[in-house]
Amino acid sequence: MVDKKALTLFKKYYLSYKSDGQPSEADIADAVKSGVFVPDSEMTHDEIVTAIKELSERISLESAAKAFLYSLSSGDMRYRSAVSSLIWAKALTEHKFVSNGVEPGGWRSPMCIVCGCTHGLEASEMIDWNKFNVFRYLSPKHYGREPDFTSPEYVLNDLREFEKLPAVEPCEDDYRILNGIFACVKEMKSHNMDTALVSEIRRQKFFDATGNAIHCILGILSVCGILQSDEKKGFLYEFTNRDEQGFGRDGLTFFPLNFWRGKFGVNYDAVDKIFGCLCGDKLSPEKAAAPEKKEKDVPSKRTASKAEQYFNDGVYTITLTNDERRYLALDPLDESWETETLYSVTYCTQKRTVIFYEGNTILKVIYEEYSINEDGSCKCKSYNEFDTKLETDNRTMLLPLTSRGRAKPVTPTNIMAVKPFGCDFYIFLQKGESRIAARNLRNNQEIAVGEKERVRNILTDEDFHEFMQYYMSTCPDNYFERIAEIRNMKHQTVKFRAGDIFRCQIDREHYTYGLIIGKTRDIEKWDELPKEHSFRHLMTQPIIVRMYDFVTADSNMTAIQLADISLRPPEICSDGDIIWGRHKIICHKELVPDDIEFCIHLTRIVVKNKHITPFTTELFMREDEKNGKKTREPMSLYIEWGFVSMEIPWADAPENIRDMMSERSWSNGGVSLGISGAYCGKTLTQILQKYPRNILGGDLHFPENRERLDMVMKFLGLPKGSGYDDFAEKYGGITRQTYIELICNRSK
Repeated sequence: MVDKKALTLFKKYYLSYKSDGQPSEADIADAVKSGVFVPDSEMTHDEIVTAIKELSERISLESAAKAFLYSLSSGDMRYRSAVSSLIWAKALTEHKFVSNGVEPGGWRSPMCIVCGCTHGLEASEMIDWNKFNVFRYLSPKHYGREPDFTSPEYVLNDLREFEKLPAVEPCEDDYRILNGIFACVKEMKSHNMDTALVSEIRRQKFFDATGNAIHCILGILSVCGILQSDEKKGFLYEFTNRDEQGFGRDGLTFFPLNFWRGKFGVNYDAVDKIFGCLCGDKLSPEKAAAPEKKEKDVPSKRTASKAEQYFNDGVYTITLTNDERRYLALDPLDESWETETLYSVTYCTQKRTVIFYEGNTILKVIYEEYSINEDGSCKCKSYNEFDTKLETDNRTMLLPLTSRGRAKPVTPTNIMAVKPFGCDFYIFLQKGESRIAARNLRNNQEIAVGEKERVRNILTDEDFHEFMQYYMSTCPDNYFERIAEIRNMKHQTVKFRAGDIFRCQIDREHYTYGLIIGKTRDIEKWDELPKEHSFRHLMTQPIIVRMYDFVTADSNMTAIQLADISLRPPEICSDGDIIWGRHKIICHKELVPDDIEFCIHLTRIVVKNKHITPFTTELFMREDEKNGKKTREPMSLYIEWGFVSMEIPWADAPENIRDMMSERSWSNGGVSLGISGAYCGKTLTQILQKYPRNILGGDLHFPENRERLDMVMKFLGLPKGSGYDDFAEKYGGITRQTYIELICNRSK
């Protein structure tokens, strides 16, 4: 019998999403005495490798193979991964530590590129083995992450603890389960990945296991060479160094499973070499048939969800009327539709999903969340209603949308994974922070509700209806023309170029405009751009934009009318709002130097390698400083403006620059996912008056930060009042006029 107190300690202290300090010495001593915990010990990389090789000689493949089979029906995790650990250990070559060249302190860890060891690399190091041992006791449904079955530390602990266990024998049910898995492999299409195989195994219901547990089993089979690709073999056949294994995707980390596809099927040569001596032909291709489904006893009464107490039947967080739905681009609610209600709980968030059926077709969904504080009081609420059209098989399975798809169970997750075929309304309710969105996710169109000050104070259903009465009574005459456009417009892809001017609608009556300066994906190909530059690290498809600093009721302004209006500092934004037509391009202008400006970045560099940007290291430093942790002395000061980037030794930075850098971040190395237009319908001047600390941020372009910019320019040997062209001419960048000529000639 496994000690329950020790298992509780595992759950409390060793799961990644439930880290809760450190267990006491007394608790550790009791858990070690019970045989569940493993005491910490000090080892070097070379000692770990030697110990693994010694264990691989002592443990037989037959005992490990039996253990794996036994674990399938018993669910005893202590026996499950010994077979993959042993095969990996036998393939591992004796070697000395070979560094991956990563310095401590970044998001990547120093490790050996041969075996992947991360402990005892330079000197003997104390190792907490229970970080690896936790996976041998808790089922995968508890994991905040998947175990690394080919980590030397995991393998050593796994084999060392497995050697202490009594021998076991598999039963017929174990062979039935493994043959069922192999049968599901035969059902895969040639392009299917491991995720599709997990779904098929779960669909067949012959094996009582979570998707995470099934994926871990597939990972073990993959390490053994049973699920492998033609190019990337399992460790039964060859040893692949850690730095040659490629990266996982979406948290799926097993090698070579990340290269396996349905066309590769089951490698029965590996099955025979591992299991043949103990099972004969019990695991042959002919026996790979889907077993009978394990039917669970149907409970006489449905188990109530803990979330139900927070909701009342027929009473919603927001009870929309059909008239209100018309103003929010939603379809009316038909009282003849039948409903099904599903509840769930995620930590402190209670959830209810109400599905509206006409026959076997889902036409509308209402999804609500109710988040509670530790004392049980309400923290915040949300209400989401959307129109859709999803066909089901007798309301149990969602039918695939394409011929390549597969049926999936009717669950909130699967329903909301499909973009609604109609419009979507969302309201979030929290004191002083409430917000509303009404949109069509398929064509990227959105109702510009505006009224931020009124909306942020909505807390109850009564507040909402009071707001809607005001909203509906103040809509312009052409309001429903825009609603029809949002509901019916086809998805579009818009071509654009530098010099295009687009319109942002702030609310039902007010607009602002923006100017596109360029696409960073094009610019980063230019030889004129330094190799070390923030453009090369940006995600999505970024564009440089400058918003005109005004708000107007005129929705049809021209480039000539906009010529005398000042532009805000530049922003880096994703192109989604432009390319998919949310913000319409209304005209084009010939760019002039005054239109052009670039972001200014100043960051401190502590660690430098190709995997960590200067902006990431600055983020890490600020987080540590915020938490009172001691940080390393910066190596250098990174300065970037337009087409110039430079790195200056930190020792050469004067005291006033160092003080300025410690004051706050003076860089924004990321990408805004949307183009905000005016902040809540205000001009930049109005925003600076109301939120000076937030908006001034780290942007040295703002007039309020001019003194700081002059201080930086003086340090760089430039006079007070210097601009980008002065900076570029002194340090070898291109001027604004040259940029205009290049962007016009090279833009597609």
